[in-house]
Amino acid sequence: LALSLFLTSALLLAWFPALDLRISSLFHRDGRFPLARSWWAMALHESVGYFVCLAVATVVAVYVFNRVSGRNVGKVTGMTVSYLLLVLALGAGLIVNVILKDGFGRARPRNVIEFGGSQQFSPAFQISAACDSNCSFASGDSSGALFSFALALALSRRRAPIVAAAVYGGLVSFSRIASGAHFLSDIVVSFFVMWITADALYYFMLMRKQAPETIALPTVQQPQEIPERGVRGVDTAPNSAGAGAEETFRGSR
Repeated sequence: LALSLFLTSALLLAWFPALDLRISSLFHRDGRFPLARSWWAMALHESVGYFVCLAVATVVAVYVFNRVSGRNVGKVTGMTVSYLLLVLALGAGLIVNVILKDGFGRARPRNVIEFGGSQQFSPAFQISAACDSNCSFASGDSSGALFSFALALALSRRRAPIVAAAVYGGLVSFSRIASGAHFLSDIVVSFFVMWITADALYYFMLMRKQAPETIALPTVQQPQEIPERGVRGVDTAPNSAGAGAEETFRGSR
């Protein structure tokens, strides 16, 4: 499902590149992006690094506590820690911040000519030389915030944590668009990268490692041997009186 939605979204963004400019223009006023200096946008931007560090440190601390005490707080195991670190390293680290950001060289909205900058706008998935490092495509902050999805999958899989992860990731992503730091397509790609990475690693590392539940079947008792009985209560044992009479008859012959 995630891969199909990603391919569909990628095709739409590639066919309608003006959509990125249109969405960003909604937040551009008087030659700048005024929300970039708003306290809430700056707070959300700064929160991502603290969130990732605090989340990883907390999970590692709980794992160490479980190992030392022999308890199972939060069901945090070594595989849980490995899963979360891999999602962070592969999804937000390698794919988003190394391969995409440094590989595509896309200029940020606030730096393109259409919004008063000096760099050339390039559509999503098109390699450009407008930016040398820390470029727009895709969003590192969004991928860091959407790391919360992996936490919800590994530690709970309940509705409330997943909704909280979606809200936090959505707020951070919105603030980056409103600040002129990212285009809509940057956010969409980061979202699907983290979703697919978290889902795939969860299946291979956590779901397949879970022991299948065993169902206790009722024990089938062997039928007991029923002693042979006569029909309608008639005793089928030899009649001793009849046998004695027969022997007397044979002796008299």
